Amino acid sequence: ARRIFNQLSARIAVSEAAAWTGRRWFGGDYTIVPNGVDVEAAHTGPKTPSEEMRLLFVGRAEERKGLPVLLAAFQALVELVPARLTVIGAEPDEVSRGIADPDVLEHIEVRGKVSDEQLWAALAEADVLVAPSLAGESFGMVLIEAMASGTPPVASAIAGYSDVVTNGVDGVLVPPADPQALGEELLSLWHEPERRVALGE
Repeated sequence: ARRIFNQLSARIAVSEAAAWTGRRWFGGDYTIVPNGVDVEAAHTGPKTPSEEMRLLFVGRAEERKGLPVLLAAFQALVELVPARLTVIGAEPDEVSRGIADPDVLEHIEVRGKVSDEQLWAALAEADVLVAPSLAGESFGMVLIEAMASGTPPVASAIAGYSDVVTNGVDGVLVPPADPQALGEELLSLWHEPERRVALGE
């Protein structure tokens, strides 16, 4: 692979985190060319009002995506404020395993795999996208899809995500693997709807 890489006239990576991985294994210099989204596909306009805080998680139920961290934070959050969590990409049994109180499941909708159009609609409907990944993210495509939809991401402060989100400007970064910090930030955003709107804009 190194011989093939040495024949390239240029090397690109989607983020500094991805470039670091490339340099580590194959050497060379990389130009950062971030991923992009088709902004025409994003739903725009004001969000439909809701009496609940609408949270969205998009990802598989694998450990590095951090779904158990979100479920722990959500179980505490839903005791304090009206909230609803939509999970896209995981299956119902994968979510229910992480919930100690069965009553909490009434506040969670698990959709599994969805079409692109359904994903864009969910991103536009949500008040916040929650991306609690623990590691291993080179960019965070769903973060910019949420941003294109006017939905601020609350994401882990990890390599890849930190390249996408400017903390406090277009989203919020929280320590990874910390349900309490995540829950406190979500609670704060519930009490500051104007900050949610500003981050989304």
